[in-house]
Amino acid sequence: MNLPFQVLPVDFFNESPLRVARLLLGCTIVRVLAGERLSGRIVETEAYGGLRDPACHVVARDKRIWELLSGPPGFIYLHRSYKHTLLNIVSDTVGNPGCILVRALEPLSGQTAMRTLRHGSADLTNGPARLCEALAIEREWECTQLPRPDFWFESGPPVADDNVLNTGRIGLKYGRDLLWRFALAGNSWVSRPLKPAP
Repeated sequence: MNLPFQVLPVDFFNESPLRVARLLLGCTIVRVLAGERLSGRIVETEAYGGLRDPACHVVARDKRIWELLSGPPGFIYLHRSYKHTLLNIVSDTVGNPGCILVRALEPLSGQTAMRTLRHGSADLTNGPARLCEALAIEREWECTQLPRPDFWFESGPPVADDNVLNTGRIGLKYGRDLLWRFALAGNSWVSRPLKPAP
């Protein structure tokens, strides 16, 4: 029987972070927790990559992180921001440091469990730290490769360019002028709706 989805293979991430960040819009993240499927449609991403990206260079100043981001694609990198965990997936060819930050999801299944994990909050997955909490993403996953038995990405219908906002990234000191943020226009789950740059 042909399933209506396809688990994204590692090769999907073997391209530039900019291209992967754009292609991930409309795909689905699946987390299996205690036998229940928690899932969400990706509605916002940011690309980080290479020495020409000052934000990526600053984040990857740590040798361990630099080696992870420069390694094979499809590995999980969990960036720490204050007390929060942010989900990144290593992208690009070996030797070229890069990753995709998943910033927001539109919940598709498992909302009751997500709400419990978010301590009753209605803001389930409209932000990178919130979605990690709502999906119970574990720090021990760092340096493991997708797909995992309990966590994977699935393909989705293509998203037309007319439905995509392309803007500067959020909350950065460096590299804010790079238009490396992608979001679904008009989607209520986008973390911070912005107008596209002129």
